[in-house]
Amino acid sequence: MEFVLSLICAPDAAELTPALLERVNHGLAAADAKAGPIAWLDPERAAEYPFAGDDLGVLEEIRRRLTDVPVDVNVLPAAHRRKRLLVSDMDATAIIGETLDELSNFTPHKAEIDNLTRQSVNGLMSFADTLVARVQLMRGLEESAFARTWATIEATPGMKTAIATMRAHGAYTALVSGGFTYFTGRVRAALGFDCDVANDLEFEGGRLTGRIPPPLIDPQAKVDTLRRLAHERALPTAATLSIGDGSNDIPMLKEAGLGIAFQGKPKVKQEIPVWLDYAGPTGLLYLQGFRRDEFVEG
Repeated sequence: MEFVLSLICAPDAAELTPALLERVNHGLAAADAKAGPIAWLDPERAAEYPFAGDDLGVLEEIRRRLTDVPVDVNVLPAAHRRKRLLVSDMDATAIIGETLDELSNFTPHKAEIDNLTRQSVNGLMSFADTLVARVQLMRGLEESAFARTWATIEATPGMKTAIATMRAHGAYTALVSGGFTYFTGRVRAALGFDCDVANDLEFEGGRLTGRIPPPLIDPQAKVDTLRRLAHERALPTAATLSIGDGSNDIPMLKEAGLGIAFQGKPKVKQEIPVWLDYAGPTGLLYLQGFRRDEFVEG
Protein backbone atom coordinates (compact mmCIF):
# COMPACT_ATOMS: atom_id res chain seq x y z
CA MET A 1 0.00 0.00 0.00
CA GLU A 2 1.32 3.45 -0.92
CA PHE A 3 -0.44 5.58 1.69
CA VAL A 4 -2.01 5.57 5.13
CA LEU A 5 -5.21 7.33 6.13
CA SER A 6 -4.67 8.59 9.69
CA LEU A 7 -7.55 9.23 12.10
CA ILE A 8 -6.73 10.83 15.48
CA CYS A 9 -9.08 12.13 18.19
CA ALA A 10 -8.49 14.56 21.00
CA PRO A 11 -6.52 12.89 23.84
CA ASP A 12 -9.56 12.68 26.13
CA ALA A 13 -12.05 11.62 23.45
CA ALA A 14 -13.04 8.22 22.10
CA GLU A 15 -14.63 9.22 18.82
CA LEU A 16 -13.59 6.36 16.53
CA THR A 17 -16.84 4.47 17.00
CA PRO A 18 -18.06 1.66 14.73
CA ALA A 19 -20.57 4.10 13.19
CA LEU A 20 -17.85 6.61 12.38
CA LEU A 21 -15.58 3.93 10.91
CA GLU A 22 -18.47 2.80 8.73
CA ARG A 23 -18.60 6.34 7.34
CA VAL A 24 -14.85 6.15 6.69
CA ASN A 25 -15.19 2.82 4.88
CA HIS A 26 -17.93 4.26 2.66
CA GLY A 27 -15.67 7.24 1.95
CA LEU A 28 -12.75 5.04 0.97
CA ALA A 29 -15.02 3.14 -1.40
CA ALA A 30 -16.41 6.37 -2.86
CA ALA A 31 -12.84 7.55 -3.53
CA ASP A 32 -12.05 4.23 -5.30
CA ALA A 33 -9.29 3.46 -2.79
CA LYS A 34 -8.06 -0.09 -2.30
CA ALA A 35 -7.80 -0.21 1.49
CA GLY A 36 -6.31 -2.73 3.88
CA PRO A 37 -7.64 -3.54 7.36
CA ILE A 38 -7.65 -0.89 10.08
CA ALA A 39 -4.60 -0.75 12.36
CA TRP A 40 -5.23 0.56 15.87
CA LEU A 41 -2.56 2.80 17.42
CA ASP A 42 -4.71 3.64 20.45
CA PRO A 43 -8.09 1.88 20.77
CA GLU A 44 -10.98 4.19 19.82
CA ARG A 45 -8.64 7.22 19.69
CA ALA A 46 -6.06 6.71 16.93
CA ALA A 47 -6.08 4.39 13.94
CA GLU A 48 -4.97 4.19 10.34
CA TYR A 49 -5.88 2.43 7.12
CA PRO A 50 -3.25 1.47 4.55
CA PHE A 51 -4.50 2.11 1.03
CA ALA A 52 -3.58 2.46 -2.60
CA GLY A 53 -5.25 5.09 -4.75
CA ASP A 54 -5.66 8.83 -5.12
CA ASP A 55 -4.22 10.31 -1.93
CA LEU A 56 -5.70 13.78 -2.38
CA GLY A 57 -9.05 12.32 -3.38
CA VAL A 58 -9.16 10.19 -0.23
CA LEU A 59 -8.14 13.12 1.98
CA GLU A 60 -10.84 15.39 0.57
CA GLU A 61 -13.52 12.69 0.69
CA ILE A 62 -12.89 11.63 4.29
CA ARG A 63 -12.47 15.16 5.61
CA ARG A 64 -15.75 16.12 3.95
CA ARG A 65 -17.54 13.18 5.57
CA LEU A 66 -16.13 13.88 9.06
CA THR A 67 -16.47 17.66 9.30
CA ASP A 68 -18.94 17.26 12.18
CA VAL A 69 -16.62 15.31 14.52
CA PRO A 70 -13.40 16.32 16.35
CA VAL A 71 -11.13 13.93 14.47
CA ASP A 72 -7.93 14.85 12.66
CA VAL A 73 -7.96 13.29 9.20
CA ASN A 74 -4.67 13.08 7.30
CA VAL A 75 -3.09 11.11 4.48
CA LEU A 76 0.63 10.32 4.45
CA PRO A 77 3.01 8.20 2.41
CA ALA A 78 3.31 4.75 3.98
CA ALA A 79 7.11 4.58 3.70
CA HIS A 80 9.76 6.22 5.92
CA ARG A 81 7.27 7.74 8.36
CA ARG A 82 9.41 7.87 11.49
CA LYS A 83 11.54 11.01 11.52
CA ARG A 84 14.97 11.61 13.04
CA LEU A 85 14.78 15.39 13.45
CA LEU A 86 11.92 17.42 14.94
CA VAL A 87 11.87 21.22 14.66
CA SER A 88 9.05 22.88 16.58
CA ASP A 89 7.78 26.43 16.81
CA MET A 90 7.27 27.74 20.35
CA ASP A 91 4.35 30.18 20.64
CA ALA A 92 0.91 28.55 20.26
CA THR A 93 2.64 25.25 19.52
CA ALA A 94 5.04 24.09 22.23
CA ILE A 95 3.38 26.48 24.67
CA ILE A 96 -0.12 27.93 24.94
CA GLY A 97 -0.43 31.51 23.73
CA GLU A 98 2.00 34.12 22.42
CA THR A 99 4.78 35.36 24.69
CA LEU A 100 4.91 38.76 22.99
CA ASP A 101 1.22 39.27 23.62
CA GLU A 102 1.73 38.35 27.28
CA LEU A 103 4.60 40.83 27.54
CA SER A 104 2.39 43.51 26.02
CA ASN A 105 0.30 43.43 29.22
CA PHE A 106 3.13 45.37 30.88
CA THR A 107 3.18 48.17 28.27
CA PRO A 108 0.79 50.99 27.35
CA HIS A 109 0.72 49.62 23.77
CA LYS A 110 -0.99 46.27 24.27
CA ALA A 111 -3.70 46.74 21.64
CA GLU A 112 -1.19 47.81 18.99
CA ILE A 113 1.26 45.01 19.80
CA ASP A 114 -1.45 42.34 19.81
CA ASN A 115 -2.78 43.62 16.47
CA LEU A 116 0.69 43.37 14.95
CA THR A 117 0.94 39.78 16.23
CA ARG A 118 -2.37 38.92 14.55
CA GLN A 119 -1.23 40.53 11.31
CA SER A 120 1.99 38.51 11.41
CA VAL A 121 0.66 35.03 12.26
CA ASN A 122 -2.09 35.39 9.64
CA GLY A 123 0.40 36.40 6.95
CA LEU A 124 -0.99 39.90 6.45
CA MET A 125 2.31 41.65 7.25
CA SER A 126 5.97 40.66 7.13
CA PHE A 127 7.07 38.76 10.22
CA ALA A 128 10.36 40.67 10.43
CA ASP A 129 8.67 44.06 10.12
CA THR A 130 6.06 43.28 12.75
CA LEU A 131 8.61 41.81 15.17
CA VAL A 132 10.84 44.89 14.93
CA ALA A 133 7.82 47.16 15.39
CA ARG A 134 6.55 45.21 18.40
CA VAL A 135 9.92 45.26 20.16
CA GLN A 136 10.24 49.00 19.51
CA LEU A 137 6.85 49.50 21.16
CA MET A 138 8.19 47.66 24.21
CA ARG A 139 11.19 49.95 24.60
CA GLY A 140 11.76 50.78 28.25
CA LEU A 141 10.08 47.61 29.50
CA GLU A 142 11.67 46.46 32.75
CA GLU A 143 13.49 43.13 32.71
CA SER A 144 11.31 41.99 35.62
CA ALA A 145 8.33 41.88 33.23
CA PHE A 146 9.93 38.88 31.51
CA ALA A 147 10.07 36.91 34.75
CA ARG A 148 6.45 37.81 35.50
CA THR A 149 5.45 36.71 32.00
CA TRP A 150 7.36 33.44 32.32
CA ALA A 151 5.39 32.66 35.48
CA THR A 152 2.19 32.63 33.38
CA ILE A 153 3.47 30.37 30.59
CA GLU A 154 1.86 26.94 30.21
CA ALA A 155 3.21 24.08 28.12
CA THR A 156 0.87 22.65 25.52
CA PRO A 157 -0.43 19.37 27.01
CA GLY A 158 1.28 16.41 25.38
CA MET A 159 4.32 18.26 24.04
CA LYS A 160 6.64 16.90 26.75
CA THR A 161 5.55 13.35 25.91
CA ALA A 162 6.03 13.96 22.18
CA ILE A 163 9.58 15.22 22.74
CA ALA A 164 10.51 12.45 25.19
CA THR A 165 9.18 9.76 22.85
CA MET A 166 11.01 11.05 19.80
CA ARG A 167 14.26 11.39 21.72
CA ALA A 168 13.86 7.89 23.15
CA HIS A 169 13.59 6.59 19.58
CA GLY A 170 16.73 8.37 18.40
CA ALA A 171 15.47 11.72 17.11
CA TYR A 172 17.07 15.12 17.73
CA THR A 173 14.59 17.80 18.84
CA ALA A 174 14.91 21.55 18.37
CA LEU A 175 12.79 24.50 19.48
CA VAL A 176 13.11 27.22 16.81
CA SER A 177 11.21 30.46 17.36
CA GLY A 178 10.89 34.00 16.15
CA GLY A 179 10.43 34.80 19.83
CA PHE A 180 13.15 35.34 22.39
CA THR A 181 15.89 33.22 23.92
CA TYR A 182 14.75 34.33 27.39
CA PHE A 183 11.71 32.11 26.89
CA THR A 184 13.00 29.43 24.51
CA GLY A 185 15.82 28.49 26.86
CA ARG A 186 13.35 27.95 29.67
CA VAL A 187 10.87 26.09 27.48
CA ARG A 188 13.68 23.89 26.13
CA ALA A 189 14.69 22.93 29.65
CA ALA A 190 11.11 22.39 30.85
CA LEU A 191 10.00 20.25 27.90
CA GLY A 192 13.22 18.41 27.14
CA PHE A 193 14.24 19.75 23.72
CA ASP A 194 17.86 19.19 22.74
CA CYS A 195 18.43 22.80 21.67
CA ASP A 196 16.72 26.13 21.08
CA VAL A 197 17.20 28.91 18.54
CA ALA A 198 15.54 32.32 18.87
CA ASN A 199 16.12 36.07 18.90
CA ASP A 200 18.21 37.85 21.49
CA LEU A 201 17.08 41.04 23.21
CA GLU A 202 19.11 44.04 24.29
CA PHE A 203 18.85 45.59 27.74
CA GLU A 204 20.46 48.71 29.17
CA GLY A 205 20.09 49.56 32.85
CA GLY A 206 17.59 46.75 33.29
CA ARG A 207 15.28 48.05 30.57
CA LEU A 208 14.61 46.93 27.00
CA THR A 209 16.29 49.13 24.38
CA GLY A 210 13.77 48.27 21.68
CA ARG A 211 16.47 46.83 19.42
CA ILE A 212 16.98 43.21 18.31
CA PRO A 213 20.65 42.25 17.90
CA PRO A 214 21.30 40.37 14.64
CA PRO A 215 20.83 37.80 13.31
CA LEU A 216 17.05 38.01 13.16
CA ILE A 217 15.31 34.65 13.41
CA ASP A 218 12.73 35.05 10.67
CA PRO A 219 10.99 32.46 8.43
CA GLN A 220 14.10 31.91 6.31
CA ALA A 221 16.23 31.48 9.42
CA LYS A 222 13.89 28.71 10.56
CA VAL A 223 14.40 26.93 7.22
CA ASP A 224 18.17 27.44 7.47
CA THR A 225 18.18 25.99 10.99
CA LEU A 226 16.29 22.89 9.88
CA ARG A 227 18.73 22.40 7.00
CA ARG A 228 21.76 22.93 9.25
CA LEU A 229 20.57 20.49 11.91
CA ALA A 230 19.78 17.87 9.26
CA HIS A 231 23.18 18.35 7.60
CA GLU A 232 25.03 18.08 10.91
CA ARG A 233 23.35 14.71 11.47
CA ALA A 234 23.72 13.52 7.86
CA LEU A 235 19.94 13.24 7.58
CA PRO A 236 18.00 13.55 4.32
CA THR A 237 15.20 16.08 4.24
CA ALA A 238 12.73 13.18 4.16
CA ALA A 239 13.81 12.26 7.71
CA THR A 240 12.80 15.65 9.15
CA LEU A 241 9.58 16.85 10.76
CA SER A 242 8.47 20.38 11.59
CA ILE A 243 5.41 21.72 13.38
CA GLY A 244 3.99 25.22 13.78
CA ASP A 245 0.85 27.34 13.64
CA GLY A 246 1.60 30.68 11.98
CA SER A 247 2.37 32.05 8.54
CA ASN A 248 6.01 32.57 9.49
CA ASP A 249 6.25 28.78 9.89
CA ILE A 250 5.07 27.96 6.36
CA PRO A 251 8.52 27.86 4.70
CA MET A 252 9.84 25.59 7.47
CA LEU A 253 6.78 23.32 7.22
CA LYS A 254 7.20 23.06 3.46
CA GLU A 255 10.91 22.30 3.78
CA ALA A 256 10.53 19.36 6.16
CA GLY A 257 9.86 15.81 5.10
CA LEU A 258 6.69 16.07 7.18
CA GLY A 259 5.31 19.53 7.93
CA ILE A 260 2.39 19.76 10.35
CA ALA A 261 0.01 22.71 10.74
CA PHE A 262 -0.70 22.66 14.48
CA GLN A 263 -4.06 24.32 15.08
CA GLY A 264 -2.92 26.29 12.08
CA LYS A 265 -4.10 29.72 11.01
CA PRO A 266 -6.23 29.68 7.82
CA LYS A 267 -3.34 30.64 5.52
CA VAL A 268 -1.19 27.86 6.97
CA LYS A 269 -3.89 25.23 6.41
CA GLN A 270 -4.33 26.44 2.84
CA GLU A 271 -0.70 25.62 2.09
CA ILE A 272 0.09 22.71 4.42
CA PRO A 273 -2.05 19.56 3.94
CA VAL A 274 -1.27 17.80 7.25
CA TRP A 275 -3.29 19.24 10.15
CA LEU A 276 -3.51 18.62 13.87
CA ASP A 277 -6.52 20.53 15.12
CA TYR A 278 -7.73 18.23 17.91
CA ALA A 279 -5.10 15.64 18.81
CA GLY A 280 -2.53 17.87 20.51
CA PRO A 281 1.22 17.36 20.15
CA THR A 282 1.06 13.58 20.69
CA GLY A 283 -0.71 13.53 17.35
CA LEU A 284 2.68 13.99 15.69
CA LEU A 285 3.62 10.59 17.14
CA TYR A 286 0.54 8.85 15.76
CA LEU A 287 1.21 10.45 12.37
CA GLN A 288 4.56 8.65 12.39
CA GLY A 289 2.91 5.35 13.24
CA PHE A 290 3.80 5.21 16.94
CA ARG A 291 1.43 3.15 19.09
CA ARG A 292 0.23 4.48 22.42
CA ASP A 293 2.23 1.83 24.27
CA GLU A 294 5.42 3.17 22.67
CA PHE A 295 4.99 6.64 24.19
CA VAL A 296 7.53 7.80 26.75
CA GLU A 297 6.11 10.13 29.39
CA GLY A 298 8.29 13.17 29.81
